[in-house]
Amino acid sequence: MRIDENILHALRMAVAESGGAKEFAARCGVSASNISRYLSGKVRSITDDCWEKLAGELSVHQPHSAPGTITNTPELREYLRENMSKCGMESYDQLRRAAGYDSPQTIRRLFDGELNWFPDLLSAVFDALGCDRDGAPLSAAEKELLAPGGMYRDGAMLVRPVPVVDWANAASHLESMESEGVLLKNWDVENTETVPVPVGSRRDTSAFRVHGISMEPKIVDDDIVLVEPAASLDDIPDNKIVVVRFSDRSGQSEKVVCKRFRRQNSTSLLLTSDNPEGKIIPLEPAEIAWIGIVVKKISEM
Repeated sequence: MRIDENILHALRMAVAESGGAKEFAARCGVSASNISRYLSGKVRSITDDCWEKLAGELSVHQPHSAPGTITNTPELREYLRENMSKCGMESYDQLRRAAGYDSPQTIRRLFDGELNWFPDLLSAVFDALGCDRDGAPLSAAEKELLAPGGMYRDGAMLVRPVPVVDWANAASHLESMESEGVLLKNWDVENTETVPVPVGSRRDTSAFRVHGISMEPKIVDDDIVLVEPAASLDDIPDNKIVVVRFSDRSGQSEKVVCKRFRRQNSTSLLLTSDNPEGKIIPLEPAEIAWIGIVVKKISEM
């Protein structure tokens, strides 16, 4: 843990309340000489072992875990250091390069315990180190956030692979997303076709290989499109290209289409084709089980 101003202030307050560095050290089980070095600025970080003893006595907190992040515990940092040693890595910069990441400062802050892990970055670090994920000190929910093992084996951290879903399997894929709530939960890294998307893209982005000519010339047969789910119909601007899975109310619940979204009024919608020979589908909001906005064609990335 790096000793920042917040930690230094909390340490001074705790020492003063205890009656001195010697008394505070005895209470925490840390040597008095270490406490003195922390206070003097002779050392700029606290080892994980000492921090575990000190943290409960100081009015400072571990980084707040934002939704979708993984808590950066001392146990996790020690696990990563052990695996770095097994791989012969002597510096965090070596690990950064192996994971394909471009921010040395972020890696340093992560290993100082200042930040929590984003799942993509931790997944890339695990792949770079060949970590046994089952043995990692993470909760079951945190392990669910990780990308499949081997996804970052080539160190492409600035992009992440997304599996390409063939149009014939689009309905079952979307239904699986609804029931499991986690994209990429189970897929074969070695044998699944993927496309790269920027790491900053939404984790629920799907990639579909579209079949048919109804959206020509914008989208042609065999194009791959990236789709982000819309929270509600109100989030979709008129005239956007969308992917829709129909509900049971429509009588064609297994059907998925790629069309242009048009509003007629609050209760009436149209899905239109760019190709004049394509279909125009009138429908009501209740006939839509899932809808997402096409944000990219793979040729445009």
